Amino acid sequence: MKFLMILTILVCACPGGYSQSLLEKRFKVTVESEAVIEIKARAPGSSWRGAGREAAAATVFVDRLRSQDWILFGGEGDFTYRLMLGRVKPGEHEVKILFNPFQSAPQSRKIEIRDSRIRLLDRRDPEFAMVANAPVLYARQNTIGKFTDIPLLIYCETIRNGSLTSLRYTMIFSNEDGGTQTSGLMSRWGRTTDIEWVIETQIDEEGNPLKSIYQGVNHETKNFKGQYEGNHPVMLVASDNNNFSDQGQSEMRFALTPVAADLSRAPREHVMDLHPWTHTIMAQEMVREGKITDERTLGAKINDLRNYLYIDAGSTQQNGSAISFAVKLKNNPLWHTSDLGIGSYKIDRSGYFRTSIRLPGRISIDQIEKIAARCDLPSSPKTREEVARAATAFCEISSVDRVFLLDDRFHPGKSLTVRPSGAIKLLHGEMIELPIVLQ
Repeated sequence: MKFLMILTILVCACPGGYSQSLLEKRFKVTVESEAVIEIKARAPGSSWRGAGREAAAATVFVDRLRSQDWILFGGEGDFTYRLMLGRVKPGEHEVKILFNPFQSAPQSRKIEIRDSRIRLLDRRDPEFAMVANAPVLYARQNTIGKFTDIPLLIYCETIRNGSLTSLRYTMIFSNEDGGTQTSGLMSRWGRTTDIEWVIETQIDEEGNPLKSIYQGVNHETKNFKGQYEGNHPVMLVASDNNNFSDQGQSEMRFALTPVAADLSRAPREHVMDLHPWTHTIMAQEMVREGKITDERTLGAKINDLRNYLYIDAGSTQQNGSAISFAVKLKNNPLWHTSDLGIGSYKIDRSGYFRTSIRLPGRISIDQIEKIAARCDLPSSPKTREEVARAATAFCEISSVDRVFLLDDRFHPGKSLTVRPSGAIKLLHGEMIELPIVLQ
C-alpha cells in the first residue's frame, strides 16, 4: 500500500453555491492503480438525529468528472470517511470536492476538512481486488433529500471454493423504509439498520471479474448484466427494502471503500460492532423518524435501543423449528422474551445470528440473572405432512457468543459469557437455561 504526500490542499469557507471548493488535491500515479481517499472532516451544527440539520453533503470530482456524492452523516464531530476514486492510469490526476447545497440539509451549510490522504493500490497490493471490484451504487430515488436509508458501510467477504475465488459485497444501510416492521427487525435481527448483500463476483488470478450475481428486487438472485466503471459494477438501489438493479441511475451515487470481513463464526451484525459508530447512526435515525417510544407497542415503534439485551448465537433449526431467547433480571420474577410471544418473530434461519430482548428499562449487565433458549414451531401444523414434519423438528444450539447492552453512545458494551456444555439439542416445546458468567 502506498501513501501519497499531500501536494495541494485548498479549504474554502467562503459562501456560495455548488462552486464552493472544499478540497483540491493533485497526485501522481506511476502504475495503473485503484485510488481511494480518506477524509477527516466535520459538519458544524449538523446532527443525524435532528430534522432539518441531518447532514451536509459534497460532490467529489476526479479529473473534472463526477465521481460520487458524499454525505457527512458523522455530524459536527471529527469523522474519517473512506471513498473510492476509481481506476487511475499513470500520470497526474486531480481530486476536487465541492460543497453541494442542493443535497445538504437546510441548517447544515458548512463542511470543515481536517485532513485527507490518497492511497494507491496497484495489483500487488493485497487489497487491490477487493477495492477494484466493489460496486458503485446510485441512491434509491425516494431517499434523495430525505436522509433516510443511506449507505453507511460496505464490507467484503472472500469466498474460496477449490481454485475459485469470489468476492461478496454487503452494504449496511442506516435503516429500511420497507420490509420488516421495526419491532420485528429487533427480534429477528437485533438491529434497525438494513444489511443487504449487493453483488458476488468471481475473479481470476489477476483480480479481474469473470462473472457476477446480485440481489435483485424481492431478494431474487440474478446474473449481473449492467455497466462497469473499470472493474466496478454500477448498480441502483431499486426497492424500499434496499434490493438492487443492474440498470438505472438517480441524482446521487456512492462509492464507499469496502472493508474486509470474516464472518465464518459470527453474524453479519458483528461488522457493526467492529465499527460501533454504525450503532450510533442507527439510533439517531430512529429518534429523528419518531420511532422511539416508552410505550409497549408493536410495529413501527420500538423502545430506546439501549433498553435491549443483544444476543449473538449459532444454531441449526430443522424441519420448521424456530428458536427464541428469554432473560430474567435479578429481583424480578418476570421473564422477557426475544419473540414477544409472536411466532413470526422467532429465528427460523440456521447459522450465526443476532436477536435482542426488550427490557423494562435501562439496566447494567450485572443485573441479568438468567438466560434461556426455547425451541418452537412458529405456526400450527395442519396437514398430515406438516404434522409428520413437526414430529422431527428440533433446534441445535452450537454457541452463544456474545450477550451485551449498548452504552451511552449506543456502542456495544462488555459481554456476558454463556458457556453451554457442547451442542444443545432442543425438541420443539423444550426450553433450557444457559449458564452465564461476566467477562
